[in-house]
Amino acid sequence: MSNTTKTKDRSKFPPLYWLVVMFEFFERGSYYGMMSVLSVYLVDELQFAKQDVGLIKGTIQPLLYFLPILSGALADRFGYRRMLMIAFSLLGGGYFLTSQATGYAPVFLSLVVMGLGAGTFKPIVSGTIARCTDESNSTLGFGIFYWSINLGAFLFPLILVPLLRDNIGYEWVIIASAIGTGAMLLPTIFAFREPPKAKDEEQQLKQESEKPGLFQTIANAFEIIYSPVVLLALWMTRSGMGKVVTLVTALVICAYGAWSFSSPAGFTKVYSARLYQTGDKLLEIRVERNMCSADSFKVNTDKLSGRTMLTVVRPDEIGKHIKEVKNRLESSGHLSIESSSELIGWIEQAGNRVILDVVMAGGENHGAVLRENGSRLSLIVGNQGQEGSLSKGVFTTLAADARTAVLNKNQVVDLLDRAGKRPFLILFIGLLFLAALIVQRLSGLFKKSSQGMKFALISLVLTGLYLPIWVLPDLSLFARILTSVLSLTVISLFAISYEATERFTDHLKFLVMIAIYSGFWIMYFQMFDSVLWYVQAYVDPAGLNHAINTALAAVGIESNWRFDVEGVTYINAGTIIALQLMISAIVKKTKALPTMIVGIMFATIGMAILSISTGIWVFMAGIIIFSVGEMTAHPKFISYVGQTAPKARVAMYMGYLFLYGVFGSSVGGVLGANLYVKFVDEMNQPRTLWLIFAGIGVMTVVGLLVYNALVTRKDLRTP
Repeated sequence: MSNTTKTKDRSKFPPLYWLVVMFEFFERGSYYGMMSVLSVYLVDELQFAKQDVGLIKGTIQPLLYFLPILSGALADRFGYRRMLMIAFSLLGGGYFLTSQATGYAPVFLSLVVMGLGAGTFKPIVSGTIARCTDESNSTLGFGIFYWSINLGAFLFPLILVPLLRDNIGYEWVIIASAIGTGAMLLPTIFAFREPPKAKDEEQQLKQESEKPGLFQTIANAFEIIYSPVVLLALWMTRSGMGKVVTLVTALVICAYGAWSFSSPAGFTKVYSARLYQTGDKLLEIRVERNMCSADSFKVNTDKLSGRTMLTVVRPDEIGKHIKEVKNRLESSGHLSIESSSELIGWIEQAGNRVILDVVMAGGENHGAVLRENGSRLSLIVGNQGQEGSLSKGVFTTLAADARTAVLNKNQVVDLLDRAGKRPFLILFIGLLFLAALIVQRLSGLFKKSSQGMKFALISLVLTGLYLPIWVLPDLSLFARILTSVLSLTVISLFAISYEATERFTDHLKFLVMIAIYSGFWIMYFQMFDSVLWYVQAYVDPAGLNHAINTALAAVGIESNWRFDVEGVTYINAGTIIALQLMISAIVKKTKALPTMIVGIMFATIGMAILSISTGIWVFMAGIIIFSVGEMTAHPKFISYVGQTAPKARVAMYMGYLFLYGVFGSSVGGVLGANLYVKFVDEMNQPRTLWLIFAGIGVMTVVGLLVYNALVTRKDLRTP
């Protein structure tokens, strides 16, 4: 990245700056308003499994952070205003579709539309701010920008979310997000103007004989992300062994991916439930620990199965209400329960988690066998056989065991579907890597070819790369489409110029810094998944509720306020609102990477504090300290990239800085969900979960320290 020269001090920001700050307030407020309840909504209201929610988050959020690479380049080429109108249209439409969808696939696809809009929006706003600031006020400018993000993230979950959720329903929280973003089309159309260009940008644009076409624009956009492959190819041309080693490596990756894809697939389900026979009636007892719930238990009837269902949400308090529970069950379900002590015993048994491993073993056997493996149950499933016979056989096997009879038919079908999914990631990476090497080898021929020959070469690569994706079994349609779209980026390698080795080396340094920095974002993205589930299940907010309501009563306000899961978002945002401008002033003249390292150290300490206790005050202390680290590290990172990026390509570079979100959200979403199931749901050890994530923070700090020591110091000076 190039360094800009100093300009005269500029104490004021232009009106365009404040307009995009307003855009950021509404866009981020809408996003965090929905995200503060989305995981709970999908699990509790729509009955999605936590692993499935992790998969949604692990797909949508990387898309949201990957798309700015392309949308930033398109904004530099076709204009900020035009792309901003597209962004708000996609955002408003995506949120509204999500609010109306109830099935897994429709929700998934609706969130994809929202992610496309958010990914288009991001580099345009940050690029506009970069153009509206200079070295004298960039740190403050991006500090205010980050403050506006958190103001929206604070006010929407604190005020709007509980108001809509408690009085109308979860879906109205998402509709409000649709309104908050869709309405921004009006000021975009009537008030937004293209941000001013710097003198060095004007000179650079004049040197270009003409604006690049769409294909060349896309190629320029992906030049940075493919810099490691470019450097590898350059090494290959200089070393005979390099070609052989690189080709063998790509083939080994493909072979290992194919082997892992063809191996038996499996899935683990964890649940706390038991089914009991009382006379001629069935009683299902389900334990779902939720310290934030106002109810200790719930009783209802499943109309499909005819079961009476007792859901215990505060098991620590159920002893105080056992007589009421017994009376409610007997009156609503016409059950005959001999004694309260018998019922307590049933509830205790139901609270012991059942871990069911489902393995799609294949082979000649068409049946299903349930085996004990210590504290786990393993369901070994053979080949499908005739259509419908497999799910019927599995359901019969599970229904015959009292521990798994609680699973209904829909859950069994869902288990088989998820267990049948095979690990495609390694095979996809191998295919992508191999195709990239082939395209680079053909790039010289491509540039000398006619239009017909160019079309033939592109078609050859697309067929060779996409055909394996589309013919592989056990992949969802969305997985095929998503991997195909990502694979299209390989075609950009045909139009990239490979002569400037130094430029690609700088790109690689930039990518390495982002990859290391994304470790912090693996921790950050737990705030929208594992932290919310942890708060809901383990953190007792009674002390905070009492303190707040007592304080309000002291000033004459009667209130029944209670802390809920969206409180995580507004504690984080409220801390940043209170301290961001002060922190920005403190770090205004400090070096970029050392400042980032200090911030991540604070965030790591905050994550580790969560392991000390489930008490509400300890939890709040951890989130607050984490937030101090976030506000120290991240605005400095954005400011650094914005001021050192080539001015004619500001939006593109600002798009690349969001790669931290691709790594952080994709790894964080899937890793967080699976670690939560393993250490919290299965082992009841939340302390271990937070220590693992604190360890990731420590590794991030060490990585940046090494990077700071090895990379040339002049590249790290503060803007």
